[in-house]
Amino acid sequence: MTKQLPSHAQVVIIGGGIHGCSVAYHLAKQGLTDVVLLERKQLTSGTTWHAAGLVGQLQGSHATTAFAKYGIELLQEIEAETGQNPGYRRSGSISIAVNDERMAELKRKADFAALFGIEAHYMETAAIQERWPLMNPEGVLGGIYMPSDGSANPVDLTTALAKGARMRGAKILENIKVEEVLTERGKAVGVRTAEGTISADYVVNCGGMWARELGRQNGVGVPLHACEHYYLVTEAIENLPSDLPVLRSYCDGTYWKEDAGKLLFGFAHFQAKPWGMRGISEDFEFDSLPFVEDDVMEVLELAMNRVPLLQETGIRTFFNGPESYSYDGRFILGQAPDIANYFVLGGVNSTGIQSGSGAGQALAQWIIDGHPPIDLSEMDPKRCEEFQARDPYLQARCPETLVLTYAMHWPNRQRETVRNLRRTPFYHPMKARGACFTEVQGWERPGWFAPEGVEPKYQYSFGRQNWFPYVQEEQKAAREAVAMIDYSMLGKLMVEGRDAESFLQRACTNNMSMANGRVAYTLMLNERGGIESDVTVARHGGESFMVMSSISHTRRDYLHLRDLIREDEDVRLRDVTSAYGVLGIMGPQSRALLQAVSDADLSNAAFPFNSLRHFHIGHAPVFAQRLSYSGELGWEIFITPDFAEHVFEVLMQAGEEFGIRLIGGEALNALRLEKGFLHWGHDMAYTEAPHQIGLEFVCKTEKPVPFIGREAYLGRKAENKGPFLCSVKLRDPGPLLHHNEPVLRDGKVEGFVTAGAWGQTLGAAVGLCFLTLPEGETDKAAVAAGDFTVLVEGQSFAADVSLTPFYDPDSKRMLERA
Repeated sequence: MTKQLPSHAQVVIIGGGIHGCSVAYHLAKQGLTDVVLLERKQLTSGTTWHAAGLVGQLQGSHATTAFAKYGIELLQEIEAETGQNPGYRRSGSISIAVNDERMAELKRKADFAALFGIEAHYMETAAIQERWPLMNPEGVLGGIYMPSDGSANPVDLTTALAKGARMRGAKILENIKVEEVLTERGKAVGVRTAEGTISADYVVNCGGMWARELGRQNGVGVPLHACEHYYLVTEAIENLPSDLPVLRSYCDGTYWKEDAGKLLFGFAHFQAKPWGMRGISEDFEFDSLPFVEDDVMEVLELAMNRVPLLQETGIRTFFNGPESYSYDGRFILGQAPDIANYFVLGGVNSTGIQSGSGAGQALAQWIIDGHPPIDLSEMDPKRCEEFQARDPYLQARCPETLVLTYAMHWPNRQRETVRNLRRTPFYHPMKARGACFTEVQGWERPGWFAPEGVEPKYQYSFGRQNWFPYVQEEQKAAREAVAMIDYSMLGKLMVEGRDAESFLQRACTNNMSMANGRVAYTLMLNERGGIESDVTVARHGGESFMVMSSISHTRRDYLHLRDLIREDEDVRLRDVTSAYGVLGIMGPQSRALLQAVSDADLSNAAFPFNSLRHFHIGHAPVFAQRLSYSGELGWEIFITPDFAEHVFEVLMQAGEEFGIRLIGGEALNALRLEKGFLHWGHDMAYTEAPHQIGLEFVCKTEKPVPFIGREAYLGRKAENKGPFLCSVKLRDPGPLLHHNEPVLRDGKVEGFVTAGAWGQTLGAAVGLCFLTLPEGETDKAAVAAGDFTVLVEGQSFAADVSLTPFYDPDSKRMLERA
């Protein structure tokens, strides 16, 4: 029977799983009730219905933890509001460790919980066994107990959200498949179904494992893929305690929860398989997949060893169902890159029940306010390159995400699938010299260099990894002699045309009305005064500028600039990233090295900081800009690919006299943190304003063309609200900082580390951190007052905090005027 569809809705949501129903509920709850949700079959019938229902508050980032924390709060309230019990049980959870490194990770997770006021504490093995008597304690070193964790019924929770949405006026219609998202002039304007068309102001793709194909129809990349995911349910177990906490043994790849007198135990596979490579049947509804014993036998044996009762208990349910995983392990949440008012939510990597309520709330708030309510930049669909949204890539990469869910979450862990896609002109000569490569956006980038006789391969740890001594030498070369790094993969965007200068004046905070051959570091703000990006701009001609971006945000910066171009402006935007190889040289001997190989006048008078010059190295025409991300005297040298290896060889040969050393990203990160230099996405994002991070000096509020966000920036600066970014250094040279370690002032958590490394020059772990002002204080200088400690693996270490960098705060080395 044909259903009567409304002709229009403010928001049409596609997909009736936990995410779609959460978006509908939170839109309606905040007063936007003209909402229609369309589900192709029945609510929850894709993947939501068979979720295990675990709800743990502590996730991998600030945003996802905020989602999960809110999800617990909603579980406790929604029955009173809707009359629908979501099946929430606050049983707590215990995560166990069977080796020292896993214990270090769990302790760091417990430290992270302190930032959110979430209770988490260490448990001895004997206490764990008393609380979970079915566990075999052999090899267990201890664990972390979180009393507020538990489980919920996925179908009941989704039903409660749907009921709450309907109660406020939202329409939820089942058995209606969206065949096409309608667009006009780059904007979503509705959907087409077999039952008719609905025009809409906003369209939200919550299609789960169908979201990728639906997005592809409109050129929207949704980088997720379904993978096979197993769990088992035992027969009823006599006298099984009903209050058992959820037990997680990451090293055994298994979790267990009590389920109505039975045990449900599921797996994070050591090998995983994609599913639906040839599409998904139109009839798919509450379906399961074939159970293949060989796929789970290895982890099943570990599970039976950890809980020996399983060896003598029958299995009632052998379940295999599809779940969607993203290509990089991060959510996909936000507005599509190329279609206005088209939003996506998906790829939550088996955390839908614990994160769905919060993710839906955030997306609903984004639609209502017109901007993200918190920093969601890690989830931005704009991060995804075109090749990363294609099936061949996703079918190889997404199963690795599933495998890594219970694997060690090492600092700087590298993906192993789909590698060696993008190589710079220096890849082969650097590989021959011992480069150990990391991967960013498909680019292979040296992380560090192994000396002869050492395998260039990461050996992970939360302590000093195998590369630690080699990276100390790399840092030392940059500080005392000369170091060279491959910068080729940094984004290079040409902005050209008659209106290029006035356009960049509007887009950028710094003054873009500069002479040819000048370079400027600048921010780009949004209308709220938040930082959309930080870039370097070089003027190559009267109507030609190059904008340089970080590797991971090149596409995002390109799209941001593209969307700012007005119809009446003569502005052309080109991505020329792969048109140049770039070598960065840095250190007190960098000027002497360049003088030895070039015909350029490299004196400070002829080649000052923030300037650009064309000259030759060997036989190759190059241009270089005098900049530094290390805090040392330095240049970035741009070479066309045909001459790239020649220039590399000339510099390496001449550099022997000056102690040249190749360095990678690990060393550069430590160098920039000693100097207090920032990285967008770690130390700032679109929620922070320049006054919070000490970058007021690049905000030229009096320039002739006001920059976007100027008034909001001035307002926020006058208000002087934090938190504020500071440098932090541990006094004890032993522990390491990575990120998210809590920072305490006078014994109270007041902030967290955004990025950390071990600085060779300072002889200790150093980083950047956000800190709130002491209560009652209004002067920014007060943020660094007090006795500071940093929590590292459950221990407090004394720290120094400063609003200025610990290394060369006056930048005398970088600005050397010889």
